[in-house]
Amino acid sequence: MTSSFKQLHESQQGFLFEMVTTKLQSLEYHMIEKDLQLEDKIIALTSAIENLSKSVEKMTWVVQQNGDTTNYLAFNGKFIAQNLTALQRDVREVLAGQQMLVTRQQFGHFMLLRGVNASLSSVARASKYTSCAMLPFRASGVYSIQPETPFKEPMTVLCDQEYDSGGWVVIQHRFDGSTNFYRNWKEYKTGFGQLEGEFWLGLDRIHQLTTAKPHELVMLLEDFDGNSTYARYDLFEIGGESQMYELTKIAGYAGTAGDSLSDLKGMKFSSFDADNDVWEKNCAVEYTGAWWYNNCHKSNLNGQYLKGETTEFAKGMVWQTFRGYHYALKSAKMMIRSNVKYISKNIDG
Repeated sequence: MTSSFKQLHESQQGFLFEMVTTKLQSLEYHMIEKDLQLEDKIIALTSAIENLSKSVEKMTWVVQQNGDTTNYLAFNGKFIAQNLTALQRDVREVLAGQQMLVTRQQFGHFMLLRGVNASLSSVARASKYTSCAMLPFRASGVYSIQPETPFKEPMTVLCDQEYDSGGWVVIQHRFDGSTNFYRNWKEYKTGFGQLEGEFWLGLDRIHQLTTAKPHELVMLLEDFDGNSTYARYDLFEIGGESQMYELTKIAGYAGTAGDSLSDLKGMKFSSFDADNDVWEKNCAVEYTGAWWYNNCHKSNLNGQYLKGETTEFAKGMVWQTFRGYHYALKSAKMMIRSNVKYISKNIDG
């Protein structure tokens, strides 16, 4: 009796999943059809605007050649104004229609995150993704992932699906100085800022991700002169809070920015209220940041947002091998991704 009930339950779950998939496929077809209709309308409107523009040019030439065409111009000018108003209204409607469109993947992700109803909760649970690399969605954005055991709780992260084939979890992002990064230990532990803007993901989450499986790290950096560069490491891992989030593994540098991080291997994380560096003073206080300081640093990506050349020594958002200690960068984006070539190996970086 119990076995029959279990089979019936599994059959119902399979039917529900197939039903959702069928509805998503139907929705995708409908969206594509609507999108094509909108594209046809935009083409037609563009052609009509071009024809009106040619008419205006022609009438302007006529006016220049013959001053007696004023009445003709006034009449046609009124006609053109009316048609332009109508075209502008149609264009607004088309753009509004485009903004209402969603892809099948986006709609499917919404359904899986929120749940259509209680009956579909099992489908949502069965669709947990362990990393950004496992997501079927190719658009960068905020998603919920669930790292490998023993970390059982899901987390919300910003996934970059564009850089180098995607699959990256963004752990730090700075680009305009709108978020204060001179924060205490607790805030660096739990994270701060907004995933859609400037933020720090949180040391606990970074620890969970990098210890669940081997991860690589990339820093995408840009200065105020339009120069972009990067530093990439094959292996990156940090310890937990009991280890003061020590930089336990950092290896395999490649890039154009120069290596300003490998020398910090084995260093603990420090903030202005938690001095864990090896200097007699507190590096985080002296250089207004929070980082894996040694004695003290060649990189300080959580330092002050000082906007380029500065007289302040090493206090800005610094990557020493890129622009030196007297230059604060415009943007920094730190991202991690599981590194498949290390998954089956036991390597101490």
